[in-house]
Amino acid sequence: MGGKVSREDLITFAYKHNIAKLKTELNSNVIPIGLIKKGTFYHRALLFKVLADKMLLPVTLSRGGFNRAWNVVSLIEETPPGAPKYPPEQYIVDVIHEPGDLYPVDSKNAIAYQRL
Repeated sequence: MGGKVSREDLITFAYKHNIAKLKTELNSNVIPIGLIKKGTFYHRALLFKVLADKMLLPVTLSRGGFNRAWNVVSLIEETPPGAPKYPPEQYIVDVIHEPGDLYPVDSKNAIAYQRL
């Protein structure tokens, strides 16, 4: 969906034209997620959620203001045999700036990712 986008380039990341073109071609406001070639937070987080659900990975999709969206994944850390494995750790998945990076939910990076 467009690859890595820096914070500076996010303002000029032209995804709306692609979406409008698809709506016109399909004569619909409903667009199959697989047709979107350039997407921002909401589009990428939705695609990640769909793929994670197919793999039975525990992920949430959260929405904020200004089309901001993010995924929170719950992961169980590896522990020595016999040690308790719960509660799972929660991470925000970066799907825009550094795709694939995980930020602990309460970390500075996670909080910045959820804001403009």
